[in-house]
Amino acid sequence: MGGDDGAQHHVDAAASDDDADCESVDTVDSIEAYINFESIRNSEQLEEAITFSWPGIYEAGSKTALRKITISTLLEEDDLAPLFDGSRWAGTRLWGAAVRCIQYLTGDLPHMDRALELSSTDGVSMLELGCGLGVPGMIYHLLGNDVVLTDQADILSQLNNNITQNFPDTAKEASSEESASNSQHTIQAMPLSWSRADINSLLRQLGRTSIGFDVVINCDCVYEPLYGKSWHLLNETIDELLRVNPKCVVVSSMERRAADGIDDFLEEMRNLAHVESVEKVWLEEERQIEIYVTRGCSAVAQDSLP
Repeated sequence: MGGDDGAQHHVDAAASDDDADCESVDTVDSIEAYINFESIRNSEQLEEAITFSWPGIYEAGSKTALRKITISTLLEEDDLAPLFDGSRWAGTRLWGAAVRCIQYLTGDLPHMDRALELSSTDGVSMLELGCGLGVPGMIYHLLGNDVVLTDQADILSQLNNNITQNFPDTAKEASSEESASNSQHTIQAMPLSWSRADINSLLRQLGRTSIGFDVVINCDCVYEPLYGKSWHLLNETIDELLRVNPKCVVVSSMERRAADGIDDFLEEMRNLAHVESVEKVWLEEERQIEIYVTRGCSAVAQDSLP
């Protein structure tokens, strides 16, 4: 990637400390070009699937052919009603914030030479909230990590099919307690409605009630015109995950839009019982994408909580 001379820091007298510390880039490489994105359309020019690859991840036995992932963007017939459910449609789109999120996790953001620091470096466990197509989680799995993708139950059929088609050897059935055959790391999709009770139920199903996850990501999950104020429940879920594992790192990647509700979401997050810090680490002016890293309270602080 380019050097630091291409980055700019935009700070004024009213700017927060987060704005001063984060990276800000005005002109960046094309997100679509970076992942070799392609939209597959039928004879009527309706999109049926997308394909993408990740730099440095090759097909087995090849040093030149990148591993290509193909994802269907067509909802099953039973999942089409109500026809104009915008939040369901959003789950079939690949958003720029999702790609930037995984670039941040892998240290591949333009003009940014530091990656996310994690307490675990071997076989990291990731939970993706409101995953939609699940692209960041799929890429993170390709890099050798355990991944659980979660979203509403009504788009899980599509998600499960895409996982099975692309990861036949490492896909894990939601009902299975055994790891995929001959694989150290697995990927699976699970239904999840955001709430403290539901995330604890999921952790019990996964056998993670005491360990939680190393990394939790959410990409473009806050946009009030489409999702209402569901970000309250997203924060509740994040707070519970940090209670279970204070060393967990939460990465929120979001594209700014009019009346999105992101500022209210962040303000509430900063005041959650189990949150120690919320730091803006990335600002991309061209696409208005921002990335925030949220960390939990220390074990000592946890012991003092009521």
